[in-house]
Amino acid sequence: MTAYSGNAKQTAVYSLTFESDWSATSHPSDFPSSAHFSGLIGTTHNASISYWTEGQPASLGIKQMAETGSKSALDQIFTTTDDIGSSDNRISAGGLSTSPSSITISFSASTSHPFLTLVSMIAPSPDWFVGVSGLPLSDQNGWIPSLVIDLFAYDAGTDSGTSYASSNAATSPPVPISQLVESPFANGSTVPRIGRFVLTLMSVTTTEKLDEVPSSFSLISTFPNPFSDRVAIEFESLLSENAQVQVFDVSGQLMDVLFSGTLVGGRHSFEWDASAKPAGAYFVQLKTGRKSEFRTVHLVK
Repeated sequence: MTAYSGNAKQTAVYSLTFESDWSATSHPSDFPSSAHFSGLIGTTHNASISYWTEGQPASLGIKQMAETGSKSALDQIFTTTDDIGSSDNRISAGGLSTSPSSITISFSASTSHPFLTLVSMIAPSPDWFVGVSGLPLSDQNGWIPSLVIDLFAYDAGTDSGTSYASSNAATSPPVPISQLVESPFANGSTVPRIGRFVLTLMSVTTTEKLDEVPSSFSLISTFPNPFSDRVAIEFESLLSENAQVQVFDVSGQLMDVLFSGTLVGGRHSFEWDASAKPAGAYFVQLKTGRKSEFRTVHLVK
């Protein structure tokens, strides 16, 4: 498939089929009589953001989705990342009322946001889910025509239940997200997939040319990143204009306002003291009346 030009904005439409083969045959240990999956929720996004990563703590959005199937907290996170430009086309669809079964949906991705994150709760379960995180839909040759992704069970690390029907037992403190490779997802010495995502490229439309728009400012650097207590944020402004420099957490909550007022032309440096904040990813945003720009910084403890 022809690679897209660097100055062409394209929209790709994909068909995605969620096929579940999770059954008493594939996963005989403690298989629940009411096996199903919650509604699918996700978004397309760019490489600057990750909504969940194995080995990292779950966000509130992933926690709520994995424990109850709720989409509300993830929706709020997507609203925030939409506003700062790191996500684009949101996906919200039905789930599977029984398993095995399947559902087919369609969604769009753009050249500026060619990665897919999509999740669904395994139900019933304490905090188990399936999905993909930052799946690339394009490569050096352009849009990938088809993809088949095997799905395995993940533990969100927020509930300590060990069986499908376990009662609520919050994990305190929460532990990182991990793949479940033992009972009830192991079948003898193997860990069969729960299902798969089958993606097929349906169409590609070139919508417009991306014109070069002179920027009145640019975010130069955040250093160090990752950081442990304090991070320096440098901006350069070509003009004097009203601006705000703010920090948000991944749920969209405002953490700090580092500057609000007239940003005169020249280079500026701000320091964010995060010594009292919990570890995790944060968004640093510079916003004027005409444009906003952001960087993701990672606080480690």
